[in-house]
Amino acid sequence: MKRVLAVAALLSFVPTAAALLVVRPAVAADPVYDQVGVTAIVAGARTAGMVGASGGLVTLDSGSAYIAGRLDSSPSSQVLAAPYEPGTLARTGVGQGNGAAGQTVLTVPDAEARYPGAQTKASCCQAPPVAQGPITFGAAQATAEAAPAFVKGTAVGASYEVAGVLSVGPSTSALTMTTGTAAGQVVQNARTAVSHVSVAGVLTLSDVVATAAITTDRDTHSAVQSLTVGGASVSGQSVELGNNGVTALGTPLIPGQTVEAATAQANAQLAAAGISVHTVGGHAVHDARSAAADTGGVQIVLATPTLPGGVAANSLTVVVGGIVLTEADTLFVPLVVPPVAVPPVGGGTTSSTTTTTFVPGTAAVPGSAPAAAVSGPQVAPPAVAAAFVVSGRRLSLQTVMIAFAGWQLLSLGSATLYAFVERRRRLLLLGRPV
Repeated sequence: MKRVLAVAALLSFVPTAAALLVVRPAVAADPVYDQVGVTAIVAGARTAGMVGASGGLVTLDSGSAYIAGRLDSSPSSQVLAAPYEPGTLARTGVGQGNGAAGQTVLTVPDAEARYPGAQTKASCCQAPPVAQGPITFGAAQATAEAAPAFVKGTAVGASYEVAGVLSVGPSTSALTMTTGTAAGQVVQNARTAVSHVSVAGVLTLSDVVATAAITTDRDTHSAVQSLTVGGASVSGQSVELGNNGVTALGTPLIPGQTVEAATAQANAQLAAAGISVHTVGGHAVHDARSAAADTGGVQIVLATPTLPGGVAANSLTVVVGGIVLTEADTLFVPLVVPPVAVPPVGGGTTSSTTTTTFVPGTAAVPGSAPAAAVSGPQVAPPAVAAAFVVSGRRLSLQTVMIAFAGWQLLSLGSATLYAFVERRRRLLLLGRPV
């Protein structure tokens, strides 16, 4: 009997002990970052310059598998994914054609999404090849998605060619970016791959792959980048690319030729074609508040002289495998309201010192000025807990009240059980029927 009573009494105290251990007022956690901004540019191949000896003087600012994105904590985001960026030439032609037709009859295949905005997801697809002046583009696909804390873009281009100057094979690019101001975390990942590149039929690159990434966790920032070239050749001679140019690799094409002689021959052939090529050293830097990753890429410059008859020269720069990522943030600083001193109102101790205020005027003649109006003290309202947290989980006031009611029911039930057991004991002692 005593054991039953002891167990009942112990059970009545269990809810109280549990509440003291795990229930505490909820306090809204401050975010780690106050502001975050990230940007990205990804391109399989980008061109800049002019071509004249390849079919008319044309300014080129085009490329393949191009993605540009930005994301900040306002929140605002935008991403543009283009299987091939036709540049000013093609976009001007499209605008002129649509203007003459009075409606949209020509489009540039790209996918663009932005937040806030009506179009947060977009995609495009173009199957047949398209020719714009000396430029020819193959089949294309692209997707874009923008959200308050997320950006994603993909671009795939089958081919990209500038007649007689440049040929770029299938290219793919992908970009994802996420931000979290509350947790203090940012993740950026980008990759681009180009199957092959041929310049003036002399220089060939194959399997160019570039990757870059930035991650942050509060004050810890990291940035990494890499650029790999599967293979390169000059007029059939395998070469190795570096920041200072090319070096013959493997067995020379001419029997008995040394590697040094093969290197000199390869550089002479490039010079005769007006080509210079080298890798642009990438870099990855970071500190407590920012990070940047840049793959650099393979830079190819084609410069040919003006032809007889006044035909304009080719002056073109191509960058293959270029990625640039940036991130910057600021920490959240909670606002601290200092205590406000309230002056005594009536009955308080006053100073015996008298202060007289003079206004400028005639010498030795006191002036007077009205006392400035004194506004009442501004007192911040007390913080009120909006709920409770039990073992890391936020509970509403209603849930807590229901639990309290259950506890009260258990307490009252224990007392009733005690009275019932005591009554049975007394009846048994008196020999009366239970």
